[in-house]
Amino acid sequence: MSEVKRRKTPRVREDAMPEASAPSQGWFAKRAPEAALAVLAVIVFLTSLGAVDLWGKREQRASAEAIDTVENDNWLIAYIQCRKRLEKPPLPRWTIASLMAISGRRDEWIVRLPSVLSALGMVGLIYGLGRRLGGRSVGLASSLALTSLTYFVIESRQAGNDVPLAFFTTLALYAAFRRLHGVSPDEPCGLPGDKLGDKRWALGMYAALGMGFLSKGPIILILAVVALVPYLICTKRFKTGMRALWSGWGCLLFLLLALSWPVPVFLNDPKALEIWQLEMGQKAGGAGIKHHRERLLALEWPMMTAPWTLLATWAAVMPFLSRGREARPRVWFPWFWATGNLAMFCLWNVAKPNYFLPCLPGVALLIGMDWVRLTRQARQATGGVAARAFLQLHWVALLVLSIGGPIATAKYAPQFLGAAIVGGFVVGLSAILSAWAWKREADAASLMSMVVGSTAALAIGYTFIAPTFNSTRSHRELAERIERVLPPEAKTVMFFRELDEGLWFYLHGRTLAPVPGSQPRYNKDIDLQDDAKNNKLLWLEAERVARERQILVDWIEKPQHESDFVLVRAKVYDKFQPGIDSLATPVFREKGLDRNELILLRLRESGSVAHKDAGNRK
Repeated sequence: MSEVKRRKTPRVREDAMPEASAPSQGWFAKRAPEAALAVLAVIVFLTSLGAVDLWGKREQRASAEAIDTVENDNWLIAYIQCRKRLEKPPLPRWTIASLMAISGRRDEWIVRLPSVLSALGMVGLIYGLGRRLGGRSVGLASSLALTSLTYFVIESRQAGNDVPLAFFTTLALYAAFRRLHGVSPDEPCGLPGDKLGDKRWALGMYAALGMGFLSKGPIILILAVVALVPYLICTKRFKTGMRALWSGWGCLLFLLLALSWPVPVFLNDPKALEIWQLEMGQKAGGAGIKHHRERLLALEWPMMTAPWTLLATWAAVMPFLSRGREARPRVWFPWFWATGNLAMFCLWNVAKPNYFLPCLPGVALLIGMDWVRLTRQARQATGGVAARAFLQLHWVALLVLSIGGPIATAKYAPQFLGAAIVGGFVVGLSAILSAWAWKREADAASLMSMVVGSTAALAIGYTFIAPTFNSTRSHRELAERIERVLPPEAKTVMFFRELDEGLWFYLHGRTLAPVPGSQPRYNKDIDLQDDAKNNKLLWLEAERVARERQILVDWIEKPQHESDFVLVRAKVYDKFQPGIDSLATPVFREKGLDRNELILLRLRESGSVAHKDAGNRK
């Protein structure tokens, strides 16, 4: 009797989305959901990218650094406000500066493009991770959730260091997962018995960590360790996993990347080490400097996870419930990435929402996994009541928003009523389509319908609503006004202490120079620390105001000046006014703005102001 050989039955994932198998079906038809995801992501992150002027402090500084890098060839150390900028690693600056140099453009679109590309990269990586964790439906749902997280979208459309850090954190964890679980997308990943992946994935993890270090320093190591180590412990693969992730060549690659900027900078200026120590101490709240914001980061969870706050919260709790056991141990990877790091940040005295940005892809994975589980559970005749109620709550909430939004807009902001009506119609229609798709046994597609609604609302907001606030937040009008007021021969404008860096971006053909002795050497915090060490710190505000006013008075009373015009923050001028009224005449003063307001002064000995634009800004 011949022996029949047993064929090994491949592990089939229960929650995998069935692939279309009709021979006549083309590639596009098979990948229509992925194509729709790509279109939505491009619309979300690229629509009207330059419609909003530079607002936030972080992207103002990023633009000023990049401009100095290109115009003055300061690739190693950039200068902002005519002083060294050593606080932040250079990779985002290098990227923006390179795009400026290649394209010859200097606008908001080119400054924000690296962050947008990072966001699109994260959407793709989360699709790949989600697919390996729970199938095609989970991959799509997770990417859709990330694309529609309001806070993630807003941050990703701004220049800065946080979004590149988030991208390299996601890339590092993706590479680590591929090394730990070397199975194909058609097999369930994240199980203790999985074989290891290619060793090159470990090398890719170290490369991503090094690039992340060049984006925002050593925080990426903390984020990766908090995500990976507890996950390996929970899946009982700690020793095996740590051996798999270890790579001598990878460590060398990480060190070469991570130290390629700090070492040359330290050799150029040893003060840099003290600045970096103070910067890291400030981030963790241990630098002894009082911050305006000292709030537990967990309290920001609803804002950071909107509009999927309920779903994200339920997904974070579900692994501990009896019905969540089926997702173990795969769920622990995104769980520790998201909630593990959130708990870590809650131990810091100071933690801002942007610190959590690299963890939002983990939140999106939790949302995607739980959405697919809920949609399938809701179709069950028994045991699906709670799941159906949960889904219906989301649909009803969208319908209420589609009706209540335009009503509230008509009452409080009637100038935006047209945009609100269009947005409300799209949001309401998306809720109806989502319920229809779910009834037709669609999982990720039912979430995609709701994401279409949020995408339309975001596009309308950035195209028609947000630009109306440029005049109260931007420095574009200030730069244009300075151009009108200053005579053509006045190529230099002085400034006292500090200005918002956005003015450097919009002011062309003029040089902004500091009043000698008024500005910090590196930044005001390091100066305070130095004054404390040298017993020169003034504790009384009146003494500090008197010392700073005397710096400005001494410069004005000099026989010769670099310029007859000087910019001063309005709140600083109000403190100095009794001592400089007789020395300088206000040309104009900004009022009613949502940023630091400025006064342009002209020295009295220079003669009267020759321009009629000397009134207050209304």
